[in-house]
Amino acid sequence: MFDAIAHPVRRDLLEVLNGAHWVSITELADRIEVSRSTASRHLDILRRSGLVRARRVDQATMHRLRRDALEPVFEWIEPLVAEEALAG
Repeated sequence: MFDAIAHPVRRDLLEVLNGAHWVSITELADRIEVSRSTASRHLDILRRSGLVRARRVDQATMHRLRRDALEPVFEWIEPLVAEEALAG
């Protein structure tokens, strides 16, 4: 999971998907200004990590963020942030 979110293009894709319902690869690529093949390659990594869900609608593949899949990241980082806040 951490490897999946380590790359800036994948983080950009997740930001676009955040709050969105289903988004096509064309729209994603346009929004973050990369080629469709680059977006596709990074979306594949996000799908395999469980962060993104994909479904076919007619001839397009639509993508959606799986927020529940980010829970392990929150569980890991929350104590670190809390400890830093306590330390001042």
